[in-house]
Amino acid sequence: MAKPVFYRQCRLVKKIEGGELCLVSWLPEPYCTTGRAVKLRENGAWDDGWVVRFAGTRRLEAHEVPDFHELSKAHLRATGDAS
Repeated sequence: MAKPVFYRQCRLVKKIEGGELCLVSWLPEPYCTTGRAVKLRENGAWDDGWVVRFAGTRRLEAHEVPDFHELSKAHLRATGDAS
């Protein structure tokens, strides 16, 4: 039986010219150490420079992590706002 992978909600920051970007994301637990640098992948491209500023204590198994993209699409369809 495979060992379950747990996820934690983390606040990530990335330094940019003139300030910093903040992002909240669910990460696999081994990457949720405060101060750890992580790379994020979006649309197949890797974006590095993100640092874990805070890691929450709530843990979810991989199948329990919400798919916010799918939830947003469902909301748009239900409200008639989808194009």
